[in-house]
Amino acid sequence: MQAIILMAGKGTRMAKYYEGPKQLLPVAGKPVVHYLLDSLPSEITELIFIVGGPHEDRIREHFASGEYSGRPIMFIRQDEQLGLPHAFGMAKDAVKDRWFGSVADDIFDPIAIQKLVQEDMAILSSRVPNPEQFGVLVTNEEGYLERAVEKPKEFVSDLVWTGAMVMDRSFFETKTELSGRGEYETPDVWTKLVKEQGKKIKVITSAYWFPVNDKPQLEAAEAKVKELGLA
Repeated sequence: MQAIILMAGKGTRMAKYYEGPKQLLPVAGKPVVHYLLDSLPSEITELIFIVGGPHEDRIREHFASGEYSGRPIMFIRQDEQLGLPHAFGMAKDAVKDRWFGSVADDIFDPIAIQKLVQEDMAILSSRVPNPEQFGVLVTNEEGYLERAVEKPKEFVSDLVWTGAMVMDRSFFETKTELSGRGEYETPDVWTKLVKEQGKKIKVITSAYWFPVNDKPQLEAAEAKVKELGLA
């Protein structure tokens, strides 16, 4: 299985505290993306990094060996940023079948990642007190996705997408419209896969999830990884 890791972006929310790509931001002395890479199960044998933006050269230099823990790395450049489905879609010509995809600046439970790759298609989720800031998930009694809504203004559920998933090539082939934000939205793709193509997408809940988007989240993540012995 191949992993598509999103390594592009500007990292503007951390710019006041850190100069450089947010994916390499040290969390308890370890670049944040290394937590993700170190948690990948053996089923994942190749890495595809989607790069671009002002910090592309730093990312390429950091991984100049062309591999990580024995997994070869392919770099694919993203010139225009039109949402996460567009970013993952940059790798469509390189992906063979099922693939794991993730943002690169969040810390997940490795056990949940292992469960994720056992499913044909799956989304990694977490329960949060502020779901209106995320892609919200609605599941059936068996834990499969019924629908997903990007940043709903009214309460739908407190179960949200963390930024990791396992999909097949149908994800790339599903066309959606640009949202009001001027981006393609991942929940729109999933909803079409479920409702129009009859796909079954399992929702796996992570025991912990530490996004690192600003200084308070960084401080919280550092405290937690030390407490869990991950650093």
